[in-house]
Amino acid sequence: MRRLRLVPLVLTLLAPLLLAGAAHAAPATPAGGTDPVQDLGTPLTSLTVMQGAVGHEPDGSDVIYAVPAGENAELNVVDVHSRTLKRAIPLPGAAGAWAITVATDGSVYVGSYSNAHLYRYTPADGTVADLGQPIPGEQFLYGLTAGDDGTVYGGTYPHAHAFRYDPADGKVTDYGSLDDVQQYARSAAYDPDDRALFVGLATPKARLLRIDVDSGAVTELTPDDLTGTEFSDLGYAGGRVFGNDHGQLVVFDAKTGEQLHFTDPSGTSVREFPLSGRGVSPARDGGVWFTTSTLHLIRYDLATDTLTDSGVRVTRGAGIGYGWVDDPTGPALYGLAGNYSAGTFRFDPATKGLTQWSSPLRYVPVPLMNVLPDPTDGTVLVDAFLNGSAGAYDPATGKTTAAPRLGQVEDWAWGDDGKVYFGIYPYGQLSVWDPHAPAGADNPRTLFALVDSDEQNRPVAVVPHGRQVYVGTTPGYGVYGGALSVYDLDTGDLAVHRDIVPDQTVASLLPVGDVVWGGSSIDGGQGTEPKATEAKLFRYDPATGTRTAEYTPVPGAESITALTVGPDHDLWGLADGTVFVFDPDTHAVVRRIPVFTGGTGAQDGALVWRDGMLYGVSGGRLFVVDSLAGTAQVLRSSGLLRLAPAADGTMYTLLQPEGSVDRTHLAAFTPPADACPNSDLRGTVWAGDVDSGVPNRFAGDGCTLTDRLPDPTAHWPSHGSYVSAVTKAVDTLVRNGSVTDDQGDAIVSAAGRSTVD
Repeated sequence: MRRLRLVPLVLTLLAPLLLAGAAHAAPATPAGGTDPVQDLGTPLTSLTVMQGAVGHEPDGSDVIYAVPAGENAELNVVDVHSRTLKRAIPLPGAAGAWAITVATDGSVYVGSYSNAHLYRYTPADGTVADLGQPIPGEQFLYGLTAGDDGTVYGGTYPHAHAFRYDPADGKVTDYGSLDDVQQYARSAAYDPDDRALFVGLATPKARLLRIDVDSGAVTELTPDDLTGTEFSDLGYAGGRVFGNDHGQLVVFDAKTGEQLHFTDPSGTSVREFPLSGRGVSPARDGGVWFTTSTLHLIRYDLATDTLTDSGVRVTRGAGIGYGWVDDPTGPALYGLAGNYSAGTFRFDPATKGLTQWSSPLRYVPVPLMNVLPDPTDGTVLVDAFLNGSAGAYDPATGKTTAAPRLGQVEDWAWGDDGKVYFGIYPYGQLSVWDPHAPAGADNPRTLFALVDSDEQNRPVAVVPHGRQVYVGTTPGYGVYGGALSVYDLDTGDLAVHRDIVPDQTVASLLPVGDVVWGGSSIDGGQGTEPKATEAKLFRYDPATGTRTAEYTPVPGAESITALTVGPDHDLWGLADGTVFVFDPDTHAVVRRIPVFTGGTGAQDGALVWRDGMLYGVSGGRLFVVDSLAGTAQVLRSSGLLRLAPAADGTMYTLLQPEGSVDRTHLAAFTPPADACPNSDLRGTVWAGDVDSGVPNRFAGDGCTLTDRLPDPTAHWPSHGSYVSAVTKAVDTLVRNGSVTDDQGDAIVSAAGRSTVD
């Protein structure tokens, strides 16, 4: 199945779903054998936990198991009574874990991303075994659930398989791909009473399936009137299957598959009720517990199908893992709360007593998403993928100061007002943040969101221009047609132009004069196969709100990810691995400059000019294009994302260290010193006011041939003295091979015909 590449996916704020991260970085092959990129290390650490589990170790300790997302993630084991970290065990190759469960034999299983490995932790000896990929070719494991006799079941992405692992013989039973289109077998729950596995599929439509684990027979249980987009969590207790259908608790009879009515705390019969977090707790004393959207702890009575509000609120966040512990005072519900702070709680159902604290889970380097130098003070803003944390890195000290959590930023840019405008997934949201003002209720603040109104979820191009902000977005799950949106900062007016390039995402934008140029990507929403076959360059007229022209600058290219204006006043763009030059007056493609082969994706491209040299990052590569010669050179072959220039000329990028799975480091690239800043970049060599016809080109140290000639505006004693000086300069250029004899003669002749005196 086709998917948006490089930038990951989040299903909900509390249940983010990471799209496959990069594979292990291949060794870079920089020019000259030295790395042109300076590794600045890890600017951000964070704590992101998708799901936890509660267990009991042989030494008598009651513990919480969790895997903070990060480079070569670790299984953390925390004693809930002493509140100490007992151990942290590496899970080589894992970037995090969406699935964790305690099997009936006490073993702990972890399902990882983006390598989709199954790991088994044995509490008796504190070791972890890497069991490999239960389903080859998958990238994520989801919904691990304990079966009989130490077995575990789970689901996968991107081919929506369900599987069973049996530790007795190490055998994996593959129940096959459960959907031809939907990619997520997002959750699973085992029914030991009837030896059945319930599997929830996600995006664009929630589906509930029942699998007979012995025969492998699959039965569809999804009600016809179910309107949700995902089953992110399933649980089984007392003959009922509990599901989290896009933030709503739904309940099914495990035998008949009928969706049940139940009584909410107000006494009303309902079929759904707000739920947040990782589903419901294990059953105890005839009920299961969960946190609502208001973070209240609610009990579901299995005998009466009635909800009771405990009146207790878990302020640390939604429950993301539950388990029962037999404390001296009686059974207590323990759990993790919230994704980002290791919030932990103990709830006594008898007394309604609640205790909350932070478990000592290890903070780890966080995958980085964007980089943005501050033009006013030299600091460099960075933000974290998925986690949404942000910080300001000071190049002078190497220290990072924490900034407000922004959410999963897809793109950001400075506005003329000194504020940062940024787009947030999964809401298709544009927000504004003033980094120089105190954080508060209105800083940052949301300007608009498109996920519900226009089916847009990922703002991949955010371009402030004057008092307008232009935003290019990808469509939502399972749908086609991105949008170009225009927001007026003064009036708050919003215009959304959906499907402006039919069935494509708007991946790049560039205002020029009174028009806006845009580049598209053939990517549709997540879980779709592209309908379009090649990316388009289009022109948009803000005055009429219409697309006025469309072109194909690089036939067959899938994405146009960056646009800029060159020193020749033409449009320069990046289409997959090809730099193209487009004349906006003649509507002709002047050049196509190959850098590398292969597709990229809607968010993988950056171009930065420096005095006639065009630097870029795409496909992990750092490259430079000589705008005069029309040639490209790859300076570093792998491991990079983004390229953003600072006021001092440094260009910042995000680095995936060799052998790592994520881009967790900030890096800097400083172009070679330029002996001739503000070069003469005309296409041919001019001597005074006469065009020699000789092609102009760079002749070393950042100087062009024209730069090497004497300044015609200087005070010359006579015309002859100017021509003599030109002749001497040309002789040098001929001797060092910069020009041929004939070209040298043409330049001297032009000097002789000039009016310089």
